[in-house]
Amino acid sequence: MTDEPPPERNISDDQYGSNTGFNPSGDNPLEQLREHAAEHPLIDEMGITFESFEDGTLRASIPHNDQWSNPGMEGALHGGMVVAYLDTVMGFTIMASVADQPLTSGPTINLNTNFLSPANDALFATGEIVRTGASSAVVDGTLENADTGEAVATAQGVWRVYTDD
Repeated sequence: MTDEPPPERNISDDQYGSNTGFNPSGDNPLEQLREHAAEHPLIDEMGITFESFEDGTLRASIPHNDQWSNPGMEGALHGGMVVAYLDTVMGFTIMASVADQPLTSGPTINLNTNFLSPANDALFATGEIVRTGASSAVVDGTLENADTGEAVATAQGVWRVYTDD
């Protein structure tokens, strides 16, 4: 053991990236998000359809895809995909929310997920802004069975945001 203090970790915007997100602008951020999703190979493959954005809430539909099933779980969506859907919809919620602000969306800092029931069918996702500050934004997310409305998973996350100066 040593009595030396641990090395100092200073992470600057230069190291971390000052603008790592897509940023819609103008009056119709939803259409820009749809276009961005269609051009992004992973998000396009995930099949998310961004349905509406209003008052800090983004709504999306997600088809069931057996390709993303957890082996041996009778068609239930793999937990990693549950998190990926939530992360994507919640991140896009921030992108849409900061479109008319002098902020730029950035990467996910933290994402806490609660798995409530198996995702065996098509899903409906909601991302809702809780708070946006000068350097971070907090978003709540929910995945529901599209037919029954039963909650499949919930999440709360923090994303980095940057001022546009």
